[in-house]
Amino acid sequence: MTRLRRGRGKLAVDPEELRQIDALHRAGEGLIGGDPYKRHARNSLVPPEPAPWFCVAQASPAHWRRLRRFLLEAPVEIEIGAGDGRFILEWAEQHPDRHFLAFEIRLKHVKRVYAGVVERGLDNLWVCDDDARGVLLNIVPSNTVEVVHLLMPDPWWKKRQARRRLISPYMLDVLAAVLKPGGIFRFETDVEGYPELVDMLVADHPAFIPHNPALAERFRDAPLTSRQRWCEEHGVPVHRRYYTRR
Repeated sequence: MTRLRRGRGKLAVDPEELRQIDALHRAGEGLIGGDPYKRHARNSLVPPEPAPWFCVAQASPAHWRRLRRFLLEAPVEIEIGAGDGRFILEWAEQHPDRHFLAFEIRLKHVKRVYAGVVERGLDNLWVCDDDARGVLLNIVPSNTVEVVHLLMPDPWWKKRQARRRLISPYMLDVLAAVLKPGGIFRFETDVEGYPELVDMLVADHPAFIPHNPALAERFRDAPLTSRQRWCEEHGVPVHRRYYTRR
């Protein structure tokens, strides 16, 4: 089990660094694992189709169509960075009338989430091992997603790793494209300064309405991620934000 610990302090906002990160993301750089059409092209962990595991580099045309039908047949929620799946597996089990797509690039965790799907007999949850920034626009129909969950993302403290940070103006463009009007971008973190960074980027984005704390009620019974449970046990505050697609 990964040993969890507190981060380095407060995440500083560097406008020039943000511009550089955004430019990289728009150029298709900074993706974890590189080009999604080459990454995991021969990943032996991916189960045979029609299993609900989607890998861009390996999926057949039939599997692309299968996923698209899945995403159009019911209200859809997406989690980006599902980790060990503790949240999304329980959330999907609680909401059998909804369909879920969980993104996670660490293969050991994707394997664990998929195993949970099989063990629980869930037919409303798919997993994807690609970096969501690189594939969301290609695999998710526009204006269809009701909720995007981004829970406890890695802040990537080191300057040379900052390009891996998920949130940028480009990423908000991507989320705006897949969320339906009225859809929710749910962001939670224990990193000081991260909520203020996202608040600032959202305030500058024409497609989003700023944080609405009243939306917390909708997720009052949401399961906690492993990181959130650790924070709760150690008295570390978790900052929650709920942004709405205009």
